[in-house]
Amino acid sequence: MRHKSIVKMKIKAKILLLTLGITAFCAISFLIIASYTMDRGAKYILAQSINLGKESAEKSRTILEEQAKQNLTQLVSLQAESSNEFFGAIRMEVDIMTKFCKFLWANDKIDGYIQYAGDAREKDLSFLYRLAPGVNIKKVNTEFLRLRAMGGVFEPYLRYNKNIESFFLGTQTGINILWPDTKGKTNKPYDPRIRPWYTDAVKRNRIGWTEIFKGASTSKPMIACSGPALDNQGNLRGVIGITVTLTEMLNVISSHVQDIGYAFLLDGKGNVIAFPALDQEERKKDYGMNNLFETKNGELKGIVEKMVGGHHGFSKIRLNSGEKFIGFAPIRETGWSMAVVISAQSALKLADETRNDIMAYTLKKKQTIVTLIYDIRKYMILVFSAVLLITIFIAMRMSAKISKPILDLTEGVQDVGKGNLDLSLTIKTGDEIEDLANAFNKMTNDLKLYIHNLKETTAAKEKIESELQVATRIQASMLPRIFPPFPQRKDFNIFASMEPAKEVGGDFFDFFLISENRFCFIIGDVSGKGVPASLFMVIAKTLIKNEALRGIPPEDIFFNVNNALCEDNDESMFVTGLVCIIDLKTGQVDFSNAGHNPPLLMDKKNKRCEYMKITPGFVLGGMSEFAYMKESVLMSPGDILFLYTDGVNEAMDPEGNEYTEARLKQVLSKNDTRDVNHIIESVSLDVKQFAKNADQSDDITMLVFKYNGLKP
Repeated sequence: MRHKSIVKMKIKAKILLLTLGITAFCAISFLIIASYTMDRGAKYILAQSINLGKESAEKSRTILEEQAKQNLTQLVSLQAESSNEFFGAIRMEVDIMTKFCKFLWANDKIDGYIQYAGDAREKDLSFLYRLAPGVNIKKVNTEFLRLRAMGGVFEPYLRYNKNIESFFLGTQTGINILWPDTKGKTNKPYDPRIRPWYTDAVKRNRIGWTEIFKGASTSKPMIACSGPALDNQGNLRGVIGITVTLTEMLNVISSHVQDIGYAFLLDGKGNVIAFPALDQEERKKDYGMNNLFETKNGELKGIVEKMVGGHHGFSKIRLNSGEKFIGFAPIRETGWSMAVVISAQSALKLADETRNDIMAYTLKKKQTIVTLIYDIRKYMILVFSAVLLITIFIAMRMSAKISKPILDLTEGVQDVGKGNLDLSLTIKTGDEIEDLANAFNKMTNDLKLYIHNLKETTAAKEKIESELQVATRIQASMLPRIFPPFPQRKDFNIFASMEPAKEVGGDFFDFFLISENRFCFIIGDVSGKGVPASLFMVIAKTLIKNEALRGIPPEDIFFNVNNALCEDNDESMFVTGLVCIIDLKTGQVDFSNAGHNPPLLMDKKNKRCEYMKITPGFVLGGMSEFAYMKESVLMSPGDILFLYTDGVNEAMDPEGNEYTEARLKQVLSKNDTRDVNHIIESVSLDVKQFAKNADQSDDITMLVFKYNGLKP
């Protein structure tokens, strides 16, 4: 590849050349820009002024729109909450009525007339009653007279609440009563028990609301709230309810926005309940269908979905009659949604007038802005010319002063690159170049010190690593590492492994024959990690093996070892351990526990793997003269004992979650090979997969003993 040759130039010449180039470029550019500004400057600045006026007007419009949004959202939320409270009160009244019915059914002496304290009624409340086909009035007359007393309760409600149309009652015996009414009784059969308002209330077994319907005599939109009435034994005796007219409530809502908008109600299926303040022509123009889910206006359909979903909200939408603001809120008691619609044009009328005023004012100031721009242009030419001349003069004076210390630094860097770390530069410029020179001198001194320290640190680290490698090999040689250890023995198999968290660890295991038919295997875990733990491990392992070879029971082994470890234990280190001695003829295992994890017994006959319930005991080295317990378990041919340290169940993944004893049990339960080597390999692999790339926090030690029951 060919490289272009680079012409070398002194830094002083570069500074001068750069200054002259900038001067020439600025002079020529200034002439071009000045000429262009003469023609276009006034128009540009005026355009910017006009845009600023437009932005101000738009901000005013945005503020008014946000205010309209807040007011509309607050209005519809308050009206929806008020309506919700109204319907909640109706539900409460129905609940009171059901309880009053229970009272009437429970009192046989009531005959249809009740004297109320402070009763100011001028006359009894009129009612209409009907009977189901086949019902004889004589048989239900007592119940009828008793229920008729409810008219006195209903009269105050009808007097003070204009939205309540009527009260109605149906019984299981076929009686139907309606308050108020002037007909008294009709001979036309009427079975309330098969009517939807009755069957729906019985089916839901609670107070609820019906669908919207029109009154038979007034054609007003109405809704009924009804609920089951029970006696004292909880038996259904009938259904009672209230019919409510929505006209008064809708008129109140619409009155708040009647000059610039209107309100409407929507049921849970998207049907419009009422448009009280919107004429039919405008309603058909903007909405068309009675069910707004059928509208072809995608924006409106999205708003309807939110309303039916029970959401609060505000939206700006374009209808056929113009742009509208819609605020909506749910009436949770009935499952409806209320919307208030106002004209965007009317709401933002003030903003549009403000924008027109701003634009008119901006145009009037055109001549003033043009004159000001011309003056600024002349001043800029004079100032820029003076600055340009001064810049050229200063650059020529400074180039020599700047270039010399830079050249000195360049030479110094070259000398250091050749290995001269004793070089020291003396540059006094009072600026960043002097700081750079001081940093250069500090760098050379730091390099010398770093190289010296690096040599010493490297030598010390190599010595420590060498000693740790020797310690690792010594520790590994102290643990059994040849498997199978007793190839001539067919009555048992054993396999064990230890993975230290550091170069040397505190976990250990051991196994050996005490006699021809008595075999001992041990596992232990020293507190802490590293070299101190490994040294304490050597002492503990040696003491345990020496005591075991004496042929004494497991509890005596731990008793003697514990007393020995407690002596001169200034570092307060301790060991958890488990010693097991098996009689290879009978399969009986005698063991003693010193605060170690309970082992798992893999029962071949019952195909189960369970943690052994053993006495925890106390750690070795913690308290002298502690009496340890001996426990026993009988192993059958094919049974396996799995011993481990807490490095297995407490292994952690990158998120800090532990491996847990439950997972260990699950892995062993799935192992069908009964091979001691494979059991340890499968557990070790599962622990590594669980931990992923997390650092090993503790030594991991496992020992598997399988009893075959065969003669040696």
